[in-house]
Amino acid sequence: MEQLSNTNEFAKLPPQDLIQEVASYLNVSEAFIEKDWFAVQALKIISSKASDIVDIQTIFSGGTSLSKGYKLIQRFSEDLDFRCHYLSDVLSQGQKRRCKSNLRDLLTSSLTIDGFLGFDQNTIKQGGSFFKFPLQYPKATDSHNSLRRDLELEFSFTVPLLPPELRPITSMVNEFLGEQPETSILCMQPIEIAADKLSALTWRVLTRSRDSGNDDPTLVRHIHDLCALEQEISKDPQLFKKIAINSFNVDQRIPNREVNGSFAKSVSLAVGALKVDSLYAEEYSRFAEAMSYANDDEQIDFSRAISSLESTARLF
Repeated sequence: MEQLSNTNEFAKLPPQDLIQEVASYLNVSEAFIEKDWFAVQALKIISSKASDIVDIQTIFSGGTSLSKGYKLIQRFSEDLDFRCHYLSDVLSQGQKRRCKSNLRDLLTSSLTIDGFLGFDQNTIKQGGSFFKFPLQYPKATDSHNSLRRDLELEFSFTVPLLPPELRPITSMVNEFLGEQPETSILCMQPIEIAADKLSALTWRVLTRSRDSGNDDPTLVRHIHDLCALEQEISKDPQLFKKIAINSFNVDQRIPNREVNGSFAKSVSLAVGALKVDSLYAEEYSRFAEAMSYANDDEQIDFSRAISSLESTARLF
């Protein structure tokens, strides 16, 4: 992977008229193009620095890796999710904690560039198997009510079941200009991301309370993405099933995710809830309208997404 030669190279923001041109071409708000560009610059730093911690492999995962690394979904995703795992089986718990701490310190220091990227030390949240923080960037465009103010970065220490793939990462600005990818990064395989999404969708729907202060209506993103990943799932449905059950079993050991049922039963209940509760269709439509940049004939509507989800649920 490439190494950073000079952090000043990251201060070359695209001209505002170029951001406007790309936004006009894609028929989206300029704020999306700006945030996408900064997300890719953050990925460029992470891809060059994470391997310095030789005992940890850091793998890009989640919806943003599907859109930026694989071009499999056509929606904006403002989270940068990573799966990290220890490469040695002989590390003690103390050594693992030091490795995780070293990775966190390396990344937060590398992602701190005056006038470009930064974060508040007090916003770092961490537990035994993760750390996460919002990453700030300068805003030259008007805000958009569908976007959070900052990028959200999360690093989870759970072992992936499949080997990662090195994928090129290109900002929308560079794609528009026909330029080369800004970087490349190890990405989780799409079928494993799909399996994780089915588990996440299942427990989130079954444990959801819209009255909760932590309610997340954007959980409907998983319905959208699973439909977009239908072909990937169909390539090896048995592998998908195996990984999804494993992901669900891991999730069920985490507080506030327990649903007290088998995966097959839980998936069926979740699909039923999505169909019966009419608010999900409304939440989905708002989400897709705000976040999808697909052409009109490629948009995934709620009816199609639910039909696809029902087919996927029948695998179990």
